[in-house]
Amino acid sequence: MVNQFQINSLAELNLVVDELEQLISTQKIFILYGDLGSGKTTLIKTLLQRLDVQHVNSPTFSIINNYYSSTNGEIYHVDGYRIENEDEVENLGFQDIIDEDCLCFIEWPEKFLNFLPKNYVEIKIKVLDTQRIITLSL
Repeated sequence: MVNQFQINSLAELNLVVDELEQLISTQKIFILYGDLGSGKTTLIKTLLQRLDVQHVNSPTFSIINNYYSSTNGEIYHVDGYRIENEDEVENLGFQDIIDEDCLCFIEWPEKFLNFLPKNYVEIKIKVLDTQRIITLSL
């Protein structure tokens, strides 16, 4: 399955969030690719607010944020931007997070790919002027 969305405003982001919300019933891991400032955290924040999670922020410095949703339980938000190698991933306890079978959103997932199960949703965000092209792939 591949779905592509052309997003011209934050209000249109709800189209993507609608699709992601449906995928959550069968998918637990979501990896996000996109340049710095492309909207990865904004997309996650919009989705998590819909799942009744407040105060979502970027885990760039903490690397892993965890939240609790009354509807979906424990949720992890991981940012690999500052990860330099796979040894750091192992030391973070990332495998424990994956084994918990909780929702997990991973920004900058390149260093985490060897630790992921085969079943995840890939989200690519491409910026074209004021428009975002968001592609969801299973």
